[in-house]
Amino acid sequence: MTKNLLLILTILTFLSCGNELDKMIYKTKGGEFASQPGNFIADFPTEPSYSAIDNQIGLDKFQIHLFRSTLGPNKIFSIEYNDYPEHMIKSMTDEQIYSQGVTNFSNKMAEAFKLEFQESTEQHGMNGQYFVLNLKQNAIDKGIEGHIQGKLFRKGNRVYTVTYMGQNDKNVDTFMESFRLIK
Repeated sequence: MTKNLLLILTILTFLSCGNELDKMIYKTKGGEFASQPGNFIADFPTEPSYSAIDNQIGLDKFQIHLFRSTLGPNKIFSIEYNDYPEHMIKSMTDEQIYSQGVTNFSNKMAEAFKLEFQESTEQHGMNGQYFVLNLKQNAIDKGIEGHIQGKLFRKGNRVYTVTYMGQNDKNVDTFMESFRLIK
């Protein structure tokens, strides 16, 4: 009896873990991947994994939701979003949020990458910011290859960051241009 109960609890644990991922990301009939809680659709080249990271700014706590798909060790396609506390973001314009987002992202990658380019962009009815980071000479000298492309979009207090990091790949443009919100 105890063994049967343990087996049932183990099966239920695995099923509940699987269901959580299914709720976060699913494949559409068209072959793209979507997230109902994230309210987006994108054409990842492979099924993305999902993780949530706890974050805190001052006393405000929130989660960063990360969806990541890889093609080998050197090609990473990702979408992350976070819902900032309303009082933190309501006084900022989209341009201020995008500028701060690009600066923060560039600073995170500053050891190996430098910001080369950024401009306003429009995609599927959303205004955003497009940016490119290229390798610094010290990284190139170590034999590292690749670049980073990114886009930032805002919807209310939610900010999305869509990025590709790695060597050139035929899937990059399709992925980057496919991101859109669920209607």
